[in-house]
Amino acid sequence: MRADYTQAYINRGDILIRMNRTREAQEVYEKALQFDSSNPDIYYNLGVVLLEQSKATQALVYFNKALELNPSHEQSLMNSAILIQESGSHELRPLAQQRDVKEYLLPFRLLSQINATFNLALLLSDSNRALEAVPFLKQLLRHHSDHIKGLILLGDIYINHVKDLEAAEECYKQIIKHDSNNIQGRHNLCVVYVEREELERAENCLLGVSSLAPNEEYIRKHLRIVRTRIAKLRQKYHNKEDSLV
Repeated sequence: MRADYTQAYINRGDILIRMNRTREAQEVYEKALQFDSSNPDIYYNLGVVLLEQSKATQALVYFNKALELNPSHEQSLMNSAILIQESGSHELRPLAQQRDVKEYLLPFRLLSQINATFNLALLLSDSNRALEAVPFLKQLLRHHSDHIKGLILLGDIYINHVKDLEAAEECYKQIIKHDSNNIQGRHNLCVVYVEREELERAENCLLGVSSLAPNEEYIRKHLRIVRTRIAKLRQKYHNKEDSLV
C-alpha cells in the first residue's frame, strides 16, 4: 500500500483520539496495520489508544512491538519508561522484570520535558489518579500556556473531579484563544454552560461548534439534548402561567 494511504489512516486516527473517540481510533489504526504491519508509528498509536482505555498491559505490548521495529522510537521509549515506572500493577511486574528499565530511562530523560510532563499527567489521570495529575499540568502550563492537550486534560479534571466549572471554563477559553477553531475546546466549553444550567447559552455555543464540524454526530446529539431540555423548561413555565390564569 502507498505510504500516503497509510499516513491518511494514521492522521484519521489522530483526529479521532483528539475527539476522545478512542474505540474508533483503534479500529482505524488496526485497519492501517493490515496494509503496513512494519510501521512502528501505528503500533505506538495503538498503544496510546489502549492507554486511554486503561489497558496498560496491552498498551505496553504495542510499545514493545514498535521498539522491535525501531529500537530508537523515542515516543515508545518514553511511554514504556513511564508505564513501567509509574504502574503498580501486578500484571506489569513480570514485564518489568524481563526488561532492564534503566535502558529506557536515559532517552526518557533526554526527551522534551514538555512531553514527559504531559504524558505523566495523562498516565496518572488514566490510572484513576486525576487529582495527582493537576500539579504536573499546572507546572506544564506555567511555562507553556498554549499546550492544547494539557489544557484539555486539566479542564476535564476540573469538571469531572474537582467540580470547578470556572477553572474549567478558563482552560477551554485559553484553548480557543490559541486555536479559535479547536473543536474539542469549543465543545467542552459548551459542556461547562450545560453544567451551569445556562441552556440557551449552551445552545448558541453548540450551534457555533456544529457550524465548524457539521458532520460530527456527537455535537448534534448534544445540541438535541440541550434543545429538548429547553423545550421542557418552557413548557413547564407555560403550564405554570396557565394555572395562574
